[in-house]
Order: sequence, then structure tokens, then C-alpha cells
Amino acid sequence: MQLSSSQVTYEKIVKENGAIAKIMFNRPEEGNKINHKMFLALNEAIDEAMRDSQVRVVIFGGEGDHFCSGFDAGDPDTSLNNNETVDWMFRRENTQEEIDLWLKIYNMRKPTIGALKGSVLGGGWFMAMTFDCIIAAEGTTLDNLEFALGMGYTVYLPFDAYKIPMNIAKQKAFTGEVTTAEEALKWGLFNQVVPMEKLDAACMRLAERMLRLSPYTLTAHKEIYNMCYNMMGIQQVVPFARETFSIGMELPGTPQNQAMWQYAREVGPDKFREYFAQKIAEVKAEDEKPLD
Repeated sequence: MQLSSSQVTYEKIVKENGAIAKIMFNRPEEGNKINHKMFLALNEAIDEAMRDSQVRVVIFGGEGDHFCSGFDAGDPDTSLNNNETVDWMFRRENTQEEIDLWLKIYNMRKPTIGALKGSVLGGGWFMAMTFDCIIAAEGTTLDNLEFALGMGYTVYLPFDAYKIPMNIAKQKAFTGEVTTAEEALKWGLFNQVVPMEKLDAACMRLAERMLRLSPYTLTAHKEIYNMCYNMMGIQQVVPFARETFSIGMELPGTPQNQAMWQYAREVGPDKFREYFAQKIAEVKAEDEKPLD
């Protein structure tokens, strides 16, 4: 399959018992940040994997050092952008498009495997939470850029609440602390943590092991487990989380939050990225200070 954008690649690997699709972010020079073109290409690749009856398992990953560094705040078509043309309805609809795509992965009738590495940030984190199984490279971290600036990214919190022990999920939400691969494995969020050089092989081995089951069995088992989550209300909480995110992005917030948006409008996307990185580094340095 040839995608309309090179920012996402799609590979179909045919095996004796069926095929495995590999969908890869391909913007490594930007840490696989999601811009509008990448978002549309990802949706196209997911539709192809869903359409192809020969494909029975789907692996998601990223080229380069990182899985996905969230949405590109410098792209005027992303929901994080706060230039003068963005109003609340635009942000609300933009955020709904994101949620629709991640829930498409969650509701896909075929098992999904996330191959995580490096940084998994913001929208990349939300996407990862919809995967059925996750294998991560050593050193992988899950983080949320908005927390470094006193903001919230509430849309993924329902998945945290269902997939992570509640007290841990609350602490993460209240503090914005980084989650390491070792912690995620301990909580049961990650299935395996492997050396970086073994990540692809580990994901392929798991996918091939899944192919030993019949197509009906894989689909039925996934739908039963998703039904359990759905009966507990996971998808019903997401619309409320979206509303709180969209409204929160428009509220006055803290002086630091307002200063950030003003700075973004004045200096443009490149300087804004540097500002983001500086604030994230400051928060991490504070977290790493030893206890007295």
C-alpha cells in the first residue's frame, strides 16, 4: 500500500496463517510529532489495516529514537495551537477528531501491539493507551508536556483510570510525574520491556504467536474484553474529558499559562518548541532533586 504521505509508513508482512500490518510514524527528525499531514496519513493506514481481511494483527511504532512526541504545537491545524484564529469550537472539533482516531484503534476488531521507545508524549500517550498489548524498549518514558506549564490534558485520563491502579493514576494526574518503562511494567500497563535492539523482534514474535489462533477467536476475545471495559463506562467518560480539556484550554488559567500563549504568538513555532523544552527540563530537574 502506498500512503498519500511519507510521514507514516505501512508494511504488510504475510505469514503462513495470515498477515501482520506495521504502521510506523516516519518523522524521526521531529521526534515523530504529529502534524496534520501525519494525522491524516495515520487515519488512512488504520483504515487500510481494518479493510484488509488478510491482516489479522497490527503493530504501531515509530522510526528513529522516539515513538511519538505528541502533537506538533507549531502546526496551525493542531489542537494545541493557540494563535489568534483558534476559537473554542475549532478546538473542540479538532480534539474530537483526535479522540475519534484513537478510539478507532481501541475499537478495531484486530489485536494491536504498540512498539514504544524513547519519548511517548501527549497525544502519543493517549494513542498508546488504546493498544491491546504494549512492548517497550528500555528507557521509554510516558510524559505530558502540558503539565510542565500547569495545564491539563484530560482526554486520556479515562484510559489511565481503567488501565492503571487508581491511586497511581491519581498521583500521575495530580503531579504530571513521568512514567518510566519499569514502572509501567510493574503496574501491568506494559506487557514486556526489552532492550532497544530487540524491540522489533519482540513485537513480531508476539504478533506471530497471535496468528496461531483463528481469526474468529482473536476477534471474539478482543470484543469480550472491550465489552468489559465499555460496561464499566470507559468510552462514556471520554466525552466529558474532552469537554474539560477544550474548556480548560480557553480559560484564563495561570499567569504562566497566559504568558506561554502570548510568547507563542509573538515568536512563532520554532522558538515556541524551545520554550516548551526549557520548561520541561526545569520540571524534570525539580523532580530529580534528592529528598532532604
